[in-house]
Amino acid sequence: MKTNKKSLKFASLLFLSLVATVPGFAATAVKEDNRYPLGCKDVGYKFKLKVLNLLPEEAGEQQSLYFIFNALPQAINLYQMRKDDSTRSMYLNHVIRAQQWAVLSTSEKELKYICTVDDAKQSYGKIVDCSQSLKVCEYARVKYGMNNKGNYWVVNSNSRGGAVNEVIHYGIIPR
Repeated sequence: MKTNKKSLKFASLLFLSLVATVPGFAATAVKEDNRYPLGCKDVGYKFKLKVLNLLPEEAGEQQSLYFIFNALPQAINLYQMRKDDSTRSMYLNHVIRAQQWAVLSTSEKELKYICTVDDAKQSYGKIVDCSQSLKVCEYARVKYGMNNKGNYWVVNSNSRGGAVNEVIHYGIIPR
């Protein structure tokens, strides 16, 4: 079936006008986007003293996939905390835009993150409570290709559906 650019543009404009005119429609769409993706479980992490602790082996295999939702109306910075005896030389710091999902793939035994929001007075931002700012879930048993294992951010910031699609497009199968 062929679609031309004019009909696609018309459908987009129609949808946007619907969103703008139906009361509560846009708010419902954002509210629905903060639910966990299908199959993603509320396991493998804990919050302690405003810090997010990711614990992949607690709920399943060591190579895990975390979906993290920024519930704040502004971007949130995640700064990784490491011990002095860490074998890694790179930090897995990240920024998640407002009301967006990010996805982290990790094989570490434990990762800890401090959450901050931008503040003109402080170079790293103002520390906020991660438990009040984030929603986290884990796919504990994930099918990875040989070249997809390791520690990296798979998705920077996207909608829930967009994040799931990016993960699958990358070659990782959440189950």
